[in-house]
Amino acid sequence: MAAMTRLRRQAILRQATGYIELGELLVDAATPLPASARRVFERALEMLAELPEPTRSLPHAKLLEGEALRALGRWDEALVPLRTVTESEPDRIEAWLGLGWCLKRLGRLDDAIAELKRGILAAPRQPILHYNLSCYLSLDGSVQAAIEHLTQAIAIDGRFRVLTEAEPDFDPIRTDPRFVAVTSVTV
Repeated sequence: MAAMTRLRRQAILRQATGYIELGELLVDAATPLPASARRVFERALEMLAELPEPTRSLPHAKLLEGEALRALGRWDEALVPLRTVTESEPDRIEAWLGLGWCLKRLGRLDDAIAELKRGILAAPRQPILHYNLSCYLSLDGSVQAAIEHLTQAIAIDGRFRVLTEAEPDFDPIRTDPRFVAVTSVTV
């Protein structure tokens, strides 16, 4: 009986993961959330709600919950499960990124910056944390700090240089000579 329960819990987590992945394929950041994506994210949340405790409170389940709520635009609600994950598993970069995303969209840029700084302390070699922090610092007008973190991201993974071309968060600093120097490729 216990094995069936464990298997059922694992199946629910896999299905919820699948729904979230499917929903993300249906999303286009430039358009409103389609009804089909909304339905699959809501279905993921319904499935996660079926999980008994303590499984429902495990970091993996909380991360899925936070991601589904974030995708649905329920950013305030998403903060709770995402923070739960960062507190219990600080090396889970998805949770830090989700926190930053939600806080930025809630108009709490200072808090988004603070959370990503905490994330970098937990996972300093993750270029995406440096990159996203750089974006938020750019929007905040903290040019030098933005460039320092962008430099870190590019130093760890040069592919982040290309991402800067289309990233509107860098528009406030795009013409700064330091930004140009970091993002230009010299041959």
